[in-house]
Parts: sequence; structure tokens; C-alpha cells
Amino acid sequence: MMLEEQRQKIDHIDRQIVALFEERTNVVEEVAKIKLDNGISILDSGREKQVILKVQSYLKDESLKDELAELYTELMRISRNHQKNWIEKQG
Repeated sequence: MMLEEQRQKIDHIDRQIVALFEERTNVVEEVAKIKLDNGISILDSGREKQVILKVQSYLKDESLKDELAELYTELMRISRNHQKNWIEKQG
């Protein structure tokens, strides 16, 4: 099939994304521990805006700015929930 090569490329990229997601989530847990130990709130919307602007600056194709903002908004929502759940398990 014509799409097979592209699908294999996507699968290869997805494996990298999954590995990076796991690595990022491990660091998110470290952040949760620091926040728990220091009584810091999980949500820092100012920080989240900074992250989105920073990752947008890494783009080669500026036309993807909105999609990247959407991806990171969701990624940070998932990270916040993971921190919340991680902290609840510590209690």
C-alpha cells in the first residue's frame, strides 16, 4: 500500500514521543515532590503561558503556532492532573 512507508515513519516518531512523554512525566513527578515539600500550588498559569511562548519559539514552521499551543495546553493539563494524583498518593 502507498501509505505504508508514511505509517512506519509515524510509528517511529510515536515511539520517540512516548519515550519523551514518559521522561517528561518523571520530571513532572519531581516537580510535584518539590511543590508538596514547599507548599507550592500545582497550577501556575503564568508559567504555562511562558512555556507555550517558549515552545512556539522552537518552531521552524511558524504556521503551526496555534496547533502547538493546543498540544501544550493539553499536555500541561495532563501534567497538572498527574501531579495532583501523585501528591494525593503521597498523603
